[in-house]
Amino acid sequence: MPIEDLPELLRPAIEKHRDRAEELGRAPDELVAELRERGAFSLFTPRELGGFEVPVAEALDFYARVARIDGPTAWLLWNFNLGFIAGWLPDEAVERIFTGGVPPLMANSGQPGLLTVTDGGYRLTGTWKIVSGAHAAEWYLLAGADPAAGPGFAGLRFCAVPRPDVTVQDTWDVVGMRASDSNSVTADDVFVPSFMTQSLFATHRTIGMPVVSLLYPGCAAVLIGMAEAAIDELIEVAAVKRGFDGIPLAEKDHVSVAVGRSLSQVAAARGLLLSTQQIFDRAGASATERERAAVRGAICHITETARTVLAAMYEAGSSEPLYRTSRLGRIHRDGMATAQAANLSTTQWTVPGRLALGQPSGWPFV
Repeated sequence: MPIEDLPELLRPAIEKHRDRAEELGRAPDELVAELRERGAFSLFTPRELGGFEVPVAEALDFYARVARIDGPTAWLLWNFNLGFIAGWLPDEAVERIFTGGVPPLMANSGQPGLLTVTDGGYRLTGTWKIVSGAHAAEWYLLAGADPAAGPGFAGLRFCAVPRPDVTVQDTWDVVGMRASDSNSVTADDVFVPSFMTQSLFATHRTIGMPVVSLLYPGCAAVLIGMAEAAIDELIEVAAVKRGFDGIPLAEKDHVSVAVGRSLSQVAAARGLLLSTQQIFDRAGASATERERAAVRGAICHITETARTVLAAMYEAGSSEPLYRTSRLGRIHRDGMATAQAANLSTTQWTVPGRLALGQPSGWPFV
């Protein structure tokens, strides 16, 4: 099945369960099962392990299209699409994680816990906040830092930890992205064998680049899809809602201007992300630092654009988005919450900016 057909195949299940997901604070088990059966968590999983093994740009288009249906579902798909670890973790770890012919459901967090060296591996302790899909996960890819290795990223490793070794804490009490199940995960002196860990800077064995490059831009694709969803919903609202003067919103110039401007803004931001990522995908391991930094710039552009569009659609919707039952209101809350993610921070503008000025990027990896 071509991956471009997958979002529409998933639409009925996502639309059926998205209100229930909001109530529960997580994707219902039935929805997770449907997504898994359709292969939606296996975009980067190697074909020999049952996945699609798609280029990053193709995955970004998929995330954006799903986010146009439901943002929290797309966020879960982005966070759980870690199948590339099959070419990154040691072979012994891959054999342990990818069992039974079904790719695992794995959540991740880059916030480092405490990692200490011991015989045969490490001891991992810490609490990782905002781990999206925390309850649905079967495995966790958790960052840990060894203070003895020095400051910064020097001792940072990712540890593959099975669900029984951690505790999920219900800490996700929010009004935006409630359905993302971004709860906290705690590990208390958990032993992690050396072969179940990998350095942040280790390159993917077949792609030849740090895996952070495969994961990083997905959140931006989700956010721009949510901005598109806000436009879609405002158009629906404007067709039926009237102002105090009795004139439908769809006939008001300020609404048509807001929609027209937003359509162009979203199309430009989406196109920039996909085009810069396609250049990166084609170059692969030979991509220049500026080509990699261009993706960071596109991510920042999406953050700013999405915030502008979400606010414009909220304003154009009059009183409609104020209500908890409003789909437009929920998209606005979810989108603004998504834009707060560290990966989407516009402080990353410094990366392409410094390189253009002939300065070091200031990041250990781009």
